[in-house]
Amino acid sequence: MRLTHFSITNFRNIEQAELAFEGRRQFFCGSNGQGKTNLLEAVGMITAMRSFRTIKRMPLIRHGEAHTTIKAEIELKNEEATKVDIHLSRNLRKAFIDEAPVEKFSEFIGKFPTVILSSEDIQLLRGQPSLRRRFFDLILSFGEPEYLSTLQKYHHILKQRNALLKMANPLPQLPAFDHQLANQASHLIHIRKEAILQFKEHLQKFYEQIAQNDNEVPDLIYEPSRSSESPDNFLTLLQHSLERDLHAGSTSIGPHRDDFSLLLNENLAVEFASEGQQRALVLALRFAQFSYFKEQSGTTPILLADDILGELDPQRRERFWQAIAPETHLIATGTSLPEDTEPWQTFQVDHGHFS
Repeated sequence: MRLTHFSITNFRNIEQAELAFEGRRQFFCGSNGQGKTNLLEAVGMITAMRSFRTIKRMPLIRHGEAHTTIKAEIELKNEEATKVDIHLSRNLRKAFIDEAPVEKFSEFIGKFPTVILSSEDIQLLRGQPSLRRRFFDLILSFGEPEYLSTLQKYHHILKQRNALLKMANPLPQLPAFDHQLANQASHLIHIRKEAILQFKEHLQKFYEQIAQNDNEVPDLIYEPSRSSESPDNFLTLLQHSLERDLHAGSTSIGPHRDDFSLLLNENLAVEFASEGQQRALVLALRFAQFSYFKEQSGTTPILLADDILGELDPQRRERFWQAIAPETHLIATGTSLPEDTEPWQTFQVDHGHFS
């Protein structure tokens, strides 16, 4: 996949930008705070119509404006360029593919895969479980057609159950919601268990390539809030937690409480791995996402690298370049030009303007 033209209107500090891309390597150079990350954030929107930096919509819209527009022309394999339009406002999110409106989110997500590499990725290791759930939910929604639908149903039922738990006398109505929630939850847990095994293979392959240390073995562990093998089993768990749920006014167990742990040599990486090992691990995690997207779709994702090379030592920088397949469209940012010898189309970024 290759991005050939890209335009942005009223996205964060970018009032208007029209960019024509030549070849498969673009580098955006400029001081911090000029809009380099904003550009990559806008490009990343073509994957799932959401930001890799925030779940909120309003921060994406330029101050004082009512909406933002993103337009892209994309070459998929040898096909004619596809036009993608995304429109965001406070209460509306719309997308068009070749001027035809996208009726369902599931028809859009993952059709134009991108993968972001950012210094903030370290929070996938050190941050809250919600960040890791969001990361894997996006990946599995891309790779498993049923997953997104099941996830949406689960959260819809969960919201209704939580509202019911806050009412004066919820007990007569709870069983109906519990049965529905149990069905969706057990399905999500099953898909997560199976997919993580496959994803772990990609992670281990890329960590070995980046670290090049036979004594370092990474692992990825799925940690459900409660282990459940069937809807009946999950239903029993819900009944056991009922008193606590009534007291809290929310559901205390289920896939919305799950976590994923990264290990190195069977130890929690966040506690035992060095800074360099942790950086290599989250970089391998992103490359694993790239490989998984490519495997599932047959399309090479666009790789978005946001000012990460300065955080890698010279050896890991060299292995970073080696890990990128030649057919990859790479869009990178930094405060100084890259050191590799590959030809780049370069842009200077200054207060949301590109030249």
